[in-house]
Amino acid sequence: LELRSPLFVATLKNTGELSTSSEQVLVSASANTKSPGHYSLKITIKNPSATEEVDLSPLELSIRNTISAFDDPLGGYGSDIYAYLKPFVADAKQVSAPNMGTEVLEWFGLYNRYDIEAVRSSAVWVVDKGNTLHTTHAQIVTPGDTIELEFDYIVIQRKKNALIQLGLNTTLLRDLWYWFRGLCLGIWVSMELLFELTGNWGVAIIALALLIRLFTIPITRISLDYQLRAIEQQRRIAPKIVKIKQTYTGVALSEKMIALYENERYDQAASFKGMLGLFIQIPILIALFTVIGEMSELRHASFLWINDLSLSDRLFPLGMDIPFFGGYFNVLPFLMAGVTILSTWLASQRSETPTLSLFGMAILFFVFFYSFPAALVLYWFASNLFQLL
Repeated sequence: LELRSPLFVATLKNTGELSTSSEQVLVSASANTKSPGHYSLKITIKNPSATEEVDLSPLELSIRNTISAFDDPLGGYGSDIYAYLKPFVADAKQVSAPNMGTEVLEWFGLYNRYDIEAVRSSAVWVVDKGNTLHTTHAQIVTPGDTIELEFDYIVIQRKKNALIQLGLNTTLLRDLWYWFRGLCLGIWVSMELLFELTGNWGVAIIALALLIRLFTIPITRISLDYQLRAIEQQRRIAPKIVKIKQTYTGVALSEKMIALYENERYDQAASFKGMLGLFIQIPILIALFTVIGEMSELRHASFLWINDLSLSDRLFPLGMDIPFFGGYFNVLPFLMAGVTILSTWLASQRSETPTLSLFGMAILFFVFFYSFPAALVLYWFASNLFQLL
């Protein structure tokens, strides 16, 4: 952290040491460690002249980017999507990008997937370079006067409870639709409660999958009923459709087909309604994906052979980097795909749908989930396993 003026410079190092150098003004500074990675700074500036005021402008406050974007070279696509470093200005109500002319009333800084670096001042600063962490403040010291500038500076993990205490919780789940942010927070709180009960994040994720499956049983039953209805009515009218197509053409064919659907009371939306179980799960899955990408608590959290639930499960390195998939052999995606294929096969025993189309979803999920965080793949595996049971 650096506070600079044409007349003095004050710099806070990563170790918490605060150094100053000055000309024409008397500068003293102190730094107090509130907690690991959280410093309280006070800089006192005195104008020794009895007759002339001192203009400290441009008084500049900037962060030197102690943290960097999350880098996981062999992680594949599932890690690449988290390789961000986002600057921000924030208060207790909202967070936004630091655009030219933005007034910083409380915090400004930047964050990556796991960490946050930010500063809060007792004065109002103005961003003077678009999308940067460079702010200025106009300050004049009258003859013989003394001013004090106070700052809070943090370099900490992005853990929700710590951010709430600092008024930085708006940086979590940023830029989401209001209802979707509510869903994400609900899942986050549920995971925290289950962790408190189980003492392990992996077990908490499995318990979450079970609870969501239990709560969605009524919708799943309705979905299965519509699947059976779609299969039954398709089998019932298929021979009649073949016969009509052999007999009629053109407009007459269309009229006969419409009459057939009406007489048979064919539900055109049955197949769509049969996917209700999946449709209710997808928003939850996307919300969980969003939450897992924000939870520093999952960093280095282990479960069975998994050393870090925030990354892919990584049983062993492959010795090469495969584009999109990364450089590790991950077990969970194979287990997830196996359970999904088995479940699909059992559900397809009364269906005449080609096997390839039935298993296509399992293959698609395997490809996209392969390098995703183990926490997310574990959830989807457990959810499909409970669905199968």
